[in-house]
Amino acid sequence: MAMDLRQLRYFTAIVEQGSFSKAATKLRVAQPALSQHLRHMEDELGVPLLHRGARGVTPTEAGERLLARARSLLAEFAELRDSVRGEMAPPGGEVRIGLPGTVSEQFSVALIEAARARYPAIRIRIAEAMSGFVLDWLRRGEVDLAVIYSTSDPKGLGIHHVLTEELCLFGAPSLTTLATAPGGRITLGQAASLDLILPGAGHGLRDQIDEAAGVQTTIAPAIEIESYNQIKRLVARGLGYGILPRMAVSAEEKAGLFLTWRIEKPALYRKVYLAYSTERPIPMAARAVGQLSWEILRGLVADETWTATLGGDGEPPALYG
Repeated sequence: MAMDLRQLRYFTAIVEQGSFSKAATKLRVAQPALSQHLRHMEDELGVPLLHRGARGVTPTEAGERLLARARSLLAEFAELRDSVRGEMAPPGGEVRIGLPGTVSEQFSVALIEAARARYPAIRIRIAEAMSGFVLDWLRRGEVDLAVIYSTSDPKGLGIHHVLTEELCLFGAPSLTTLATAPGGRITLGQAASLDLILPGAGHGLRDQIDEAAGVQTTIAPAIEIESYNQIKRLVARGLGYGILPRMAVSAEEKAGLFLTWRIEKPALYRKVYLAYSTERPIPMAARAVGQLSWEILRGLVADETWTATLGGDGEPPALYG
């Protein structure tokens, strides 16, 4: 039996779901039928495609190669179908978007509600992780769109600067270490002398702080923990100061739970980008969600839901025009 697009969809779903049972539920296909299709594919190709273990299934080396090609072919097929149908047909299907957790908190609900109202035939699937993992997903084709903080290697990506957010120092009102009045300015060197609670090395935010500090200032946190929520909980208990995007602590600041200081010399800012792969066709549904994402993200800044400044020249990405 020759391999077809249906088998490629089945194989991709099995890998993405990590198990035959979850893939069967998602695809609404009997699990024995999925297993049979997978056996036929392995027989035809003459190589095993999946490792089967107690914790689910993972692709073999050959399976990884097939997965990359399958995603590309499925995307090309979706683009072909969209091109033939033209603009008369409303976009539909699943669109996968990868988001850092802090972005998702502000953005996910707004995106889902707006997409449901404007594009009822589109299903939004949101995956959350740190920006670096989201970027990896985008490069591997596991998501169609992504919001990321930065990338040192933009090759193969379309990247559009949506907004720039400030990083600030914050602490509980009970802390009296700083002589500078709340709302004032301190240097990064002064911040480094405090008991800091920060993500560990390798986290995008920590790497940015370390890079800004350079060789003249040593960042030696008192506590290292990856979760922004846990950082805020520890700071609220008076165990130290944190450095996070102002947006991430604005609600607590308004409630009087945190005091904040602006950091200078150097000032700390983080750019937020809307990204997609330029190495694969972009289906019409993903284009539509990309345009919608751009509008919503910038709207959150305009109505001051997101404490940030708008990036770029204000024009939507040409890809989605």
